[in-house]
Parts: sequence; structure tokens; C-alpha cells
Amino acid sequence: MKKILLALLVLVLSLSLFAQGTTEKQMQESDAFRATDANGRTLLLTEKPTSIMVAGKAAVMPANALFLFPEVETMALQLSKTDQGLGDFFSLLRPSLDENPRFAQNASVEEIASKNPQLVLLKATHYDSIAKKLDQLGVPNFTMNLESYEDWKAEIVELGKLLKNPGRAQEILSLYEGRLKEITDAVSSIPEDKKTRVLLLQGLNSDNANSFKVAPDSWMQTWMVDQVGANAVWKGANIASSGWSTVSFEQIAAWDPQVIYIVSYKTPTDSFLEEIYSSSLWAGLKAVQANQVKAAPADVMSYLQPVSSWILGAEWMAQDLYPQFFSEMQMEEQVRSFYKEMYSITDKAKLDYLVGRFNASVALNKR
Repeated sequence: MKKILLALLVLVLSLSLFAQGTTEKQMQESDAFRATDANGRTLLLTEKPTSIMVAGKAAVMPANALFLFPEVETMALQLSKTDQGLGDFFSLLRPSLDENPRFAQNASVEEIASKNPQLVLLKATHYDSIAKKLDQLGVPNFTMNLESYEDWKAEIVELGKLLKNPGRAQEILSLYEGRLKEITDAVSSIPEDKKTRVLLLQGLNSDNANSFKVAPDSWMQTWMVDQVGANAVWKGANIASSGWSTVSFEQIAAWDPQVIYIVSYKTPTDSFLEEIYSSSLWAGLKAVQANQVKAAPADVMSYLQPVSSWILGAEWMAQDLYPQFFSEMQMEEQVRSFYKEMYSITDKAKLDYLVGRFNASVALNKR
């Protein structure tokens, strides 16, 4: 009886694997390119896209996802401005992108359509303002949210379908899962009452005055703090928000976290650190007294945001908070291996540049 049950189990598993392989083969051989975007629309292309435009604000996020696929190497690409104040990652990958001026993030629907792209990639937040209007003009477009890890996983799979490369999509997710598991396994034994109390703030400068914001509970920045075994003290303060929410100093003081990470997506973070450490108002906070207000790691993009390098941010944060669990992790090697695996960068000069930018960003934290 045991032999019969074992034989049946092997048969079921074999049929399952055969079905999976058959489905992928059918997808590869099909003439259609079908995927469902972040707004629930199913896009059907009759040919593989060779001309893609990434448009709108926050174009850096869908562009990051697109460049994970090797198909991008032979595509005709048009990108809106994607420099977050630290340099442009995509120009580093493909210098020819800067041979012509980039179009503005607020380019009109008519301007986008006039470029005649086969496909336009957009953040899901531009559905009403851009995507629906492109639909009316008959311009194929695909939206991506990418704000949470669940979004990231699902939308990488859908992008793989659209590019007819589901195998690469699964490879990407496996690489992330493997690196993430090393973190979560290491911190899994930390009791709830021993978790470091962390506050992640986005620094903004407006009219020469600095302000700070916190992310929604569902966004990747909050999720990352959870994954590294810390207590995100702001959870619950921004539940209903669809974006960052301004937080007062009084609230920050009430939370009084052990560690504060400052991230800025438009300007370097050093000015925010200087203001905090020189302020008599902030001086009473535990994090300030312990020199635990720190700049987020970055190279040409901050690692603490939902772009592909978020895993580097998680690795750095985990080691920063719990060095006893990650004594063998070498962040320079993590940066190099990430860009090799994810973007096939093998040029030593480029890898050295990215590592150098990372080292410069965290050097701000040595006090």
C-alpha cells in the first residue's frame, strides 16, 4: 500500500511539473503577449514590444523593474527624468539614454502619444490622468504600483508575461526570496520586547524649512522595518493614507525611538542630519543622545524605497540594528553581487562606482 501511495504521489508531482512546463512552453510559443496591470486591466499585445516609454512621475519605479529583464538591452527606450538628486541609474546602465534630452515627468498625454511608443509603462497613480486618456488614443499602456512587497512580486510576474519571459520573472523573485530569507531567519529569535524601536522618516525641504513624513503601514518602507526584526513605532499613524503623511516633532518625541533613519528622495540627507544633531529641540531624544539618527544607505538611489535595491536597504538595516547576527555579511560584496545578479553589470569600474557611492552615503553616520 505504501508503495502504491508513493507511486501515486510521484505521478501527481510529475503531472503538476509537466503542466507547469507545458503552460510556460505554450506562453513562449503563443503569438499573444497578455498581462494584467496594477489597475486590473488586461493588456494584450500582438507582438513583443521593442519600443517602450516609461512616463510620468515616479517613473524610476517601473523603469527599475523593466531593466531587470534582459529584453531591455535591445529595446528602443524613452524615459522621463529619473534622477532623484543623486544621479541617474539608467544613464549608468545605458549612457545613450542621455544623447537626447529626457522628457519631463509632467509631459502631456499628447506629447507621450506623439512619440509613438509600442508600450507605455506608468505608475498606477497615473491611471486617471494618463492611462485612461492613452486608452482613448489607442496607445497601449501598463500600470505598476510597486509600493508593497506583494505588489512587487505580483507585478514582476505580470511584466514577465508581457515580455514573454516568465522564467526571468521567477528567477528575479527567487533571488530576492533567498536574500530576504537570510535576514528573516537570523532575526526570527528576537523576542517582541527586545526588538529595536525604529522610526523611518522622509526628510523634505520646502521654503528653506525642513519637515518629516512617515509612510503608510502597507508600504514597503514599513514592511522592511518589520522584516529586519525591528518595531516600526509609527505603525498605525498613517493607516488610511495613500502616501506619506507629515508628522510633527511632538509626535516624534512621543514615540522617542531608539533609532531614526532619515531618507530623502530629492536631495542628499546630510542637511537633515546636521539640523537634527544641532537642534536643542531634538537633543532630548534617545536616538540623538546615542548618535542613532542615521542617513539611509544609497548609491545613485536610496535603498529604502520600493525600487529594486530595497533588498540592499534591508540587508544594511538588519546589520546596522543587529550586528551580532550579521558579522559575516560584507555590504560591499552584497552591493556588487546584487548588481551582477539583477542587472548583469560586470564592468569593474561601474561596480566600484556604485560601491563607492554606497560607502559615501553611510559614511555620514560615523559620529
